[in-house]
This record gives sequence, structure tokens and C-alpha cells, in this order.
Amino acid sequence: MRSFRLGGRSLDAVRRSLRASARAAGLALALALAVSPGVAFAQAEALLDEGKQLMKKGKLAEACPKIEESYRLSPRSATLLALATCHEKQGKIATAWVEYIDLGAAARKEGNKRLEADAKARGAKLELRLPRLTLNVPRAAAVEGLEVTLDGTPVDSAAWGQARPIDPGQHKVSASAPGRKRWEQTVAIKRGERKAVTVPALARDASAAPEPAPAPAAEAPAKEPAPVAAAPDKGATGAGKDAGGAGKGAGGAGKGAAATGPGKGAAGAGKGAEVPETAAAGPEGAAASAEAAAAEEPAPTPGASPRHSGTFVIEAGAAGGALIGLIDAGSFGNLSSYSYSYNVPEGELIAPCNEDVCHAGFDPAIGPFAGGQAFVGLALSEELHLGVRALGGYRFGGGYLAVGGPSLSMRFGRLWVGLTGLAGAVGQNAKVTGVKGEIPSEMVDLNYGRTEVEVTAREGSLPETALVETFAFGGSVDVSLVLADLPSSSWTSGALLLTVSPTFMKGLDGFVLVAPASLGYRFY
Repeated sequence: MRSFRLGGRSLDAVRRSLRASARAAGLALALALAVSPGVAFAQAEALLDEGKQLMKKGKLAEACPKIEESYRLSPRSATLLALATCHEKQGKIATAWVEYIDLGAAARKEGNKRLEADAKARGAKLELRLPRLTLNVPRAAAVEGLEVTLDGTPVDSAAWGQARPIDPGQHKVSASAPGRKRWEQTVAIKRGERKAVTVPALARDASAAPEPAPAPAAEAPAKEPAPVAAAPDKGATGAGKDAGGAGKGAGGAGKGAAATGPGKGAAGAGKGAEVPETAAAGPEGAAASAEAAAAEEPAPTPGASPRHSGTFVIEAGAAGGALIGLIDAGSFGNLSSYSYSYNVPEGELIAPCNEDVCHAGFDPAIGPFAGGQAFVGLALSEELHLGVRALGGYRFGGGYLAVGGPSLSMRFGRLWVGLTGLAGAVGQNAKVTGVKGEIPSEMVDLNYGRTEVEVTAREGSLPETALVETFAFGGSVDVSLVLADLPSSSWTSGALLLTVSPTFMKGLDGFVLVAPASLGYRFY
């Protein structure tokens, strides 16, 4: 058998050399793969330590990017907690809020209940101070091809008209469409503030090339769906990576903020938000983008949708306070058992009492009451509710309150301020000061100008106290503090409100003052 040689070496020797080289290369690759995570972890630790030191010195603009890079290299809950804390101190509270939500989800998966509770508490605290921005696009402005952007990031049409959490500061809203002039507006928003920007109808651009005429129906090719523009870097609007993990998407400034240009995540979800990943283009991506944008304003649970205008609003709650009655006249029991006398031409006339000619006098009375209040109406806008309010309750010591009427309330940050017109019945137990009978007008001169006279009652026949009732009308000023704003996609969407409603009413005989406070939940 002949032996082939190659460059002075046999073919078998060459094969053995190649096998040895392959084994060495495989071993080197395995070692590199094994060492690489360790190197990344060491780099992440160094960046995290450096970022924490800078944060202690107050150099937040330098600290936050280093902590963010540390989290990218080694995504851990401890790093995400430091990142959310840094963004919170930096004033990017919407970004930090989403990161706390993602941190809670990650801690729940890890079984770390203490960290989960801490993240939830931090997020709930920030939620009350979140500014929210609504982008309204009227039907007249929604021309074909219209693109609305917030700080350079496209806003899906499904999110138009919905409030979104956003970081405090200045943000740029722009709109463009084929054949139309571009429109821009800068809006400044503060903590806890709610603002709305309305996109006007774009003016036609005379310098733009005329649009080509459409092809005849018989020859027109099938129109393919327009692709959805991919958001820069790693996230598209309303979605992120690694569902359930921690993330960087937020509705505000910074990387991952919905309000500041390109970033690593978009509004409403971060890398760990429990939402599906959005495709960059195509009809499937557009559908996913619309679903994600509809969940722009999550409550403590990611994916929740905000409240909408044009929907019914129902509020119910427990109420209590003070009922002050300045009702000086009224009726009680059976007055026909009493009589009174006055002068007539023939002498003296003894006339029987009844509710038409006799009335009792009462001292002012004050007492506590407990009951409830309710509001049913329509959300004319996210900030304006119109409806009917009712207030009722039992007065301790005897009596009641049952009033209601039209009500209008408007939101200013965390406060709802409204006016309510009220009418209804009020009754209360008060001390009886006596009973008087009316003298006919034609007999006033014979009775020395008196129009009424005291009823002579037997000793002990008058009750010490009695229930006096009157029909009253007036109004109240309603001031409500939002204790917790909990918008969601379910029927429980709403807010917990603490309301005070100082009320003034005029009775048929006297006045009624009511000072109620209520704790209620407004469903919208």
C-alpha cells in the first residue's frame, strides 16, 4: 500500500495535527465562554460601585448611566433598585415608577417578598406625583398618514386621547403628514400636573409634490399594509424585552422614557414589563403596537388602561359630619289640642290651633349625622365630570338629611373641585320654646298691632323637644383629595377620594348649615 506524503509529512500526520488543532481551538472557545460571564459580572460590579459613589456625591447625571450600564451587563434586582432610586432622585419619577413596577415583578419571581413589598410601596408613593400628558387628535386633524411624535418617538393612534405618565420637564410634540406642513409645540409639565395638547389640522404644503393619482380599480395592485416604524434601539412603543424582568421603559425623559426621544424602552413598559414584545414592522407589529399603546397608563399592575372621557362615572362613599339647624319655626304633633285668644269687635275670641294658624318656636340645634353620598354622571373629559350628587344620613339625637341636585366637578392635579346645587328635606330634634297663633290681618288693630299671640298651654303640656322639619334649598362647594388614583382595564378603575362639602341651605323657616366629610370611591 502506497503512502502519500505532503510537504515531507505523511497524510496521517497531517490529519493528526488538524485534529489536535481543532481540540485546542474548542478548548480555547470553551474557556472564553466560561470566563466571559465572569468578566461581565466584574465589570457590572465595578460600574455599580462607581455609580453608587457618584450618587452619594449628588452627581446623578454621571451616576445613573453607569448604573444603567451595570444593569445591562448583569440584570439583577439589587442593581435595578439602585437605578430606580437614582432616577427618582434625578427627578425622572415616571421612569423610576416603571422601574419599581418591574422590580416588584422580578422580586415576586425570585420569591423575595420583602423586596416586592418595598418596590410596591415606593411605586405607590411616586404614583400620586406622576404628571400625565394627553395628546388629543381631533377628527379634522386625523388625515391619512398623520404621524404624531413625543420627543421624537412616534405615538400610536391607539394612544391618542389617553393620559400617559411622563417625566416632569419640557417635552416636544410634533405632527406631520404627506403633503402637509409640519407642526410642533413644546409643553412644560410639573409633578402631579395634568396637561393636554391638541394637534391642529395641518396646513397644506404648496411646495410638496402632488400625490400620484390612484390606479384604476381593475389594474390597481394589492395594497400592502404600511409598515410600523421601529422605535430606536431596543424597544418599541409600549413593549420591551424579557417579560417579567426588570426594565427601563417609562413614560418620561431618559432612556426608556416615553417623553424623551429614542431610548431603550418606550412608554408604559420596560424590559421587565409583563407585555408582549412589539414587532418592528408589518401588520402583526402594528396590531401588537396598538394593543401595547392602549395600555400606556398602567396602575400598580402593568398593562392597565387609563380612564376615558365620554363614559359614565359613579361615586359612592360613607359620609358624616355636623348638622346645624337654625330653624326657628315649624310644626309638631297635633296642634289642634291647643287654643289661643285675641280681641274681636264683639269681645274676645278663643280660636283653635291648627298647622295653618299656629306654629311652634324652636331653639337652634347642632348634632352629628352619619350616612352616605353618591355621584352619578358623565365624564365630559378626563378632567371634567357632570352629573347629580346626593347626600343623606341620620342625625344622632333625632332627625335626618336627604338632599341632592346637579353637580359639576373639575380636576386640578390631585384635587377635584366642584359645585353642587342642593334641594331636599331636613329634620332635627330641637328644644321647643313655645307655640304662637296668628291674628287675622283685619284684627291686628284691635290687638295693639300684634300679628301673633302666645298660645296659653297647660303646664307641662308642651313637649320639651320635638322634631322640626323643613324643605331647604342651597348648594355646596365640594373639594376632594385623590388619596389613590387606580386606573385599570377592569370595572374597578377609579380613584379613592376624601371629600369635604361645606353646605349652606335656606329653609322655609330659617337656615341649615351642613359640614360633611366623606370617604368614597369614584368608578370611571
